[in-house]
Amino acid sequence: MTVTPKYTAGELRSVSPFRYPGGKAFLSDFLAAKLALIKGRSKHYAEPFCGGAGAAVILLKSGLVDQLHLNDADIRVYSAWKAMLDEPARFVDRVHSVSVDMRTWQWASEVVNKSNLKSYDFDLGFATFFLNRTSRSGIIFRAGPIGGYNQTGNWKIDARFNRTALGERVHWLGSVRERITLTNEDGLTFLHRSLIRVPLAKTLFFVDPPYVQAGGRLYLNAMNEPKHIALSDILQNPKLRHWVLTYDDHPLIRSLYQAQNIENLGVTYSLQNKRKEREVLIQPVSG
Repeated sequence: MTVTPKYTAGELRSVSPFRYPGGKAFLSDFLAAKLALIKGRSKHYAEPFCGGAGAAVILLKSGLVDQLHLNDADIRVYSAWKAMLDEPARFVDRVHSVSVDMRTWQWASEVVNKSNLKSYDFDLGFATFFLNRTSRSGIIFRAGPIGGYNQTGNWKIDARFNRTALGERVHWLGSVRERITLTNEDGLTFLHRSLIRVPLAKTLFFVDPPYVQAGGRLYLNAMNEPKHIALSDILQNPKLRHWVLTYDDHPLIRSLYQAQNIENLGVTYSLQNKRKEREVLIQPVSG
């Protein structure tokens, strides 16, 4: 069976300030249906590998969840979210004043590629955001600028940098700051700690980890096989009642989750050449 969302990614109005290849915002209606099955009025939603959190912010803005728990292990992505949530006015001002050109792109690239990145920094957060909006396919590292280094392409570096729209998204995020919990933990650590710090009975976990094959190419924090195995152990803990997992369709994943419901999921990645990735959507047998 193949999961067929009601909307495609292109038909949904963007809410997240980020662009992500293979982003799962198009699953928001499916996730909303899963949330509807959770008893009670107050609903929580958690993403241990949040990235651009496309589905999460759609669910929050539509009023379908009361609290978001967003986590990303990469200090770059975390800094971008924290800068937007904790210093929205400063961030919006930078969005409107920054020069969207190759000089700024080179600056941002140098900032995010420093080897000593360990703690939150506003400039690191903005540089990460800037690269995401101005690099090919939204990839933060190992990707060149839209339009090429000489800016001779059909699209230029500012093609995905709509200052007004991006400023509005960041402003809205700042206005709902009290409804978003943000952490910078390893995804597995986040899930372990969630067993005692979030209301499990009314929390839906959407888990979209770095994939087995493309993880090292698309993600800043790839996972090795032991980590994929450890993640499967955590998710199949009976204490976690409500979760949805997306992965690449790989023999390791089918083996680890053979006792759960596995369905095909088609996702079009917006990379240099668009292609259809074979992916799966996994749910607990009771889900």
